Amino acid sequence: MTKEELRIQLQKKRDLLLDNEAESRKIAEKILHAPFFGEAVSVMLYRSARSEVITDYLWQKCMEAGKICLFPKCISKTEMIAVKADSSGDFQEGRYGIFEPISDVSYPKEQIDLIIVPGLGFDKRKYRIGYGAGYYDRYLSDYSGITVGLCREELLTESVLPDVYDVKLSFIATQKEIF
Repeated sequence: MTKEELRIQLQKKRDLLLDNEAESRKIAEKILHAPFFGEAVSVMLYRSARSEVITDYLWQKCMEAGKICLFPKCISKTEMIAVKADSSGDFQEGRYGIFEPISDVSYPKEQIDLIIVPGLGFDKRKYRIGYGAGYYDRYLSDYSGITVGLCREELLTESVLPDVYDVKLSFIATQKEIF
């Protein structure tokens, strides 16, 4: 199987999953009880698109805890930055139909404590498969903080066929566990 075939397979499988909001909340609860979350001052999240794990509840809890909330913004065909955002009014639809911060003020990557990472699927070696544009792999290539992939248990796969440029994450969070 090729990586593109795996992407198609995982996207179809993900689109058929039910109860995404309830299952996303279970994943968020796992993160909220993890020591790395409590220690983080700044957290980079993502705005959920399509049938991705929903991050709204996690974002709400970050705000309630007084954390600095950051979100990715694509500024070119190859580069994204982290931008601070405090409310849904701070966003507009951007590249690929994903809601991104309106601001272009980049937050220093080295000051981000925790990055929550989306993906189509993940494997237990802590690699992810995304949509193929490589934004997160490039962004994370020189990041030294904690990274957590959000994954429905049903989308864990034996291998996501990682390439040399794919970045291994610190943790994967599912409805059942963080590993």
